[in-house]
Amino acid sequence: MPSLSASRPWWRHPGPLLALLLHVVVFGWLFQLRFPEGAWRQMERTLPAQPTTAQWFHAIVAAHGYGGLVTWFFDTHGEIRLYRRYAEIALHGIDPTLPPDAPRQGQLALYRDVPMEYQPGALLAFVPPALLGHDLHDYETAFTLWCGVLYLGALLLGLRVLDREKPLHPRQASRALWWSLAFLLCFGGVAAARFDHAVPLACLLSLWAFQRAERRASLAWCAVAGALVAVGVMIKIVPGLALAAMLLWLCAAPPRPRWRPALALAAGCGCALLALHVAFLARWGDGYLHSYTYHLERGLQIESTYAGAIMAGHGFGAPLGVANVFRAYDLATPFTATLRMLAPFFFLVFLGITALRFAAVRRAATAPPRDFSVLVLTFMLLLAFILTNKVFSPQYLLWLGPLLAVALAAEKKLLGPALAVLFAAALSQAIFPHFYDALEHFHPAVVALLNLRNLTLLLLLAWLGWRLPDLLARPTA
Repeated sequence: MPSLSASRPWWRHPGPLLALLLHVVVFGWLFQLRFPEGAWRQMERTLPAQPTTAQWFHAIVAAHGYGGLVTWFFDTHGEIRLYRRYAEIALHGIDPTLPPDAPRQGQLALYRDVPMEYQPGALLAFVPPALLGHDLHDYETAFTLWCGVLYLGALLLGLRVLDREKPLHPRQASRALWWSLAFLLCFGGVAAARFDHAVPLACLLSLWAFQRAERRASLAWCAVAGALVAVGVMIKIVPGLALAAMLLWLCAAPPRPRWRPALALAAGCGCALLALHVAFLARWGDGYLHSYTYHLERGLQIESTYAGAIMAGHGFGAPLGVANVFRAYDLATPFTATLRMLAPFFFLVFLGITALRFAAVRRAATAPPRDFSVLVLTFMLLLAFILTNKVFSPQYLLWLGPLLAVALAAEKKLLGPALAVLFAAALSQAIFPHFYDALEHFHPAVVALLNLRNLTLLLLLAWLGWRLPDLLARPTA
């Protein structure tokens, strides 16, 4: 006779339910903490022109007491201003950064009049919060809540995928949700000020459709999975790695590759990309293509794996400099231009190694692995992309959070990797925003923190490749 805990769905148990409610508290209260503009300006008047983190610390304690440090800890909402600007232009043709009587106010168009460095799908993240109010404070509040919806949507969708494969035990759901909560707290307020939650959501949507395709042996659902990848690519490029994971799963299938589903998957993605591209060209003209060239032209950001190694080597005999372009800080040395060009090839090498390793492990397995394996493979490809990319913004770790939480629900062996990601998230928060000024000036301690973060993630990627046979085997609850 089944136990009472197994007969009820996991969300009706106190452990998972409490963890879910605390997620709501984090996005509904903690991540909403912020200083008013007047309070920031008042503290700035007491500081020198370029204050250090320590000077900000003392200014906040003097003005707001030690409780003010909690607000400071979570007040990292600066990027939201840019999102609101794009949302207001998309909805009303009005640029809030310009005077009301500026030329063409009320008729401005994105990409044509105002360049936007994001793909058009990003408007799905920017516009909904603007529907709830027009001033900045209302938008910040709504955007933070919208981030919570996207994050929890990805997390719950992933747990639903596992639940459809095999009824999820409350203990498994608790493991995922409490780890997720720890990840958000270690990562900090940037989780409520970036739209990168759309990446894991897009990946998990496509994996959900792919699961249905596998269960029903349906080519139509394979095409749907590919089309969902295309939608994700029009928000950010990286959900395309979910397509690579699914294609690898099909092409490495024993005893022979499954070409028909792979073709349906690729065709669904290709046709959807073509349709979206034509629609966007018709709506915005070729100006929207700037959202792709913008990222191709970016330099070697100072948080990247390459920049960390160069700074640790004191420039390897060459002078070190920082250039503030593309609204980010890039490392300027004689090596950076070459590394910037080689970065995509380094990723392709990682991709090839991962593909060969996965194919060998899967072909050697005595039993077919579960759908969970596609999730692990997607996580590995995202991590490899982050580490080999010329840009490593802190919010990129948000791509990994829900995926690892879901994987952890299925497999206890991933507790070590989860702790490694928690450690990397905490280091990322220390680097940005709290000690970023010191990193810009190559402070040895902060450079060491940066390289420790990157090395932790590199070791994690190597561990996942090494333990792949165990991870593809039947998971333990």
